[in-house]
Amino acid sequence: MTKKITNPRKVVLLSDKPVNEQLLLKDRALSATAEGITISDNLQPDNPIVYANEGFERLTGYTREDVLGKNCRFLQSEQTDPDTIEEIRSSIREEKSCSVEILNYRKDGTPFWNLLSITPVRDESGRVTNFLGIQSDITRRKNYENSLRRVSEELKQKNSRMKKDLEDARDLQLAMLPDKLPELPYLEIAVDMRTAQEVGGDYYDFHINGDELTFAIGDATGHGLKAGTIVTATKTLFNSFVKLDDPIDILKKISVSLKKMGFRNMFMAMLMAKISKEKMVLSSAGMPFTYMYRAAEQTVRDIQLKGVPLGSFPDFEYQSEIIDLNKGDTFLFLSDGFAECPDPESKFFGEERIKSLFEKIAHQSPNRIIKHLTEAATEWMGGPQPRDDMTFVVMKIK
Repeated sequence: MTKKITNPRKVVLLSDKPVNEQLLLKDRALSATAEGITISDNLQPDNPIVYANEGFERLTGYTREDVLGKNCRFLQSEQTDPDTIEEIRSSIREEKSCSVEILNYRKDGTPFWNLLSITPVRDESGRVTNFLGIQSDITRRKNYENSLRRVSEELKQKNSRMKKDLEDARDLQLAMLPDKLPELPYLEIAVDMRTAQEVGGDYYDFHINGDELTFAIGDATGHGLKAGTIVTATKTLFNSFVKLDDPIDILKKISVSLKKMGFRNMFMAMLMAKISKEKMVLSSAGMPFTYMYRAAEQTVRDIQLKGVPLGSFPDFEYQSEIIDLNKGDTFLFLSDGFAECPDPESKFFGEERIKSLFEKIAHQSPNRIIKHLTEAATEWMGGPQPRDDMTFVVMKIK
């Protein structure tokens, strides 16, 4: 049911009041507003100000007596943008509205940013008799914007320097790798490293002593320059201790040395192997499984050796395993980048998929095996760029 309104109160509009009351109320309203309001006379030379409200006085520090009869350019200085000044002048010449942000100065000389809107006022014949100017203090907003620009520029410069540092670190990382693969009559080797956008810490190395090959593959914790630094130190230590007979002794020596270097929260996972024609002695310091394919049995086994990354607990007792080698046996060594590479739904590839894939392709040549592995990684990720370094080393007994 609709309620009936009876005796509605009649609203008295401003236009219904006497003219003198209308003018008085409008003048009070103009005086009360926070914005500065000026009216200039376009029919007089130099378009002088003929009205200024109290908001203008508060904004600029000038009294009405100071400004009446003058052009508003007294608010400008040599620091005011000339292009903005010309935009205002052009709008007045063409008798059209404009809105600009202009640097003005108060009576005491302090600068402020003025959001200035100018609107032409026309008489009955269409002639522009006056210009209405509305000024708003936007200094705080401009200062905030300028601060953001400065911070943005500083970040841009820092990012540029960081990018250069990362490029240098990547070059250093790649320089740590062997120039060429070792050639041994009983062993066929293939290697592939896919570097992430950010410098990682993957590393591999070889050393030949007669018919014996010492092989290392490692992965530093973290990324960036720190990872590159510990890789450099590890390579130096590998070269220093590589002639030791036992891989466990090499790992211990490197671990103690890294600890003494004082790397803070930085460690190096590493797998070490001494390989001859008849056997392989394998030891690991926190690296992923090694996958071994027995050609005679056509089976794949993952070799799991416990160990903590180098530089963490120097007294840790590492394990080793001695493996007899036969023709056709194939070994897959890798960093954790492959197992932990995510698909578009952030699901990891995982060790089980690696083992299953290796079982299907282990009878092929090392180069073909790596080709299959890298293609599987690209397909899984939906693109070629890994988040983390991804290193594959495949060895096949001839």
